[in-house]
Amino acid sequence: MLQVDERYATLPEVAERLKVSRRTVYRWIKNGDLSAYQFGREYRITESALKEFLEAHRFRASGDDDA
Repeated sequence: MLQVDERYATLPEVAERLKVSRRTVYRWIKNGDLSAYQFGREYRITESALKEFLEAHRFRASGDDDA
């Protein structure tokens, strides 16, 4: 459910935080990997959507245990 008081990040802010290009973040959005809201030509990504995206793409070496 959408939290109105949740923090929203712009596409460039997400790119900077993850140390990837804006184009990469845009591609994740267009592929449906990263949820975002679009207002005109601008995108906003919620903190919870970013957290969900990162968890879904977390690398776990075989044999690693989450203790």
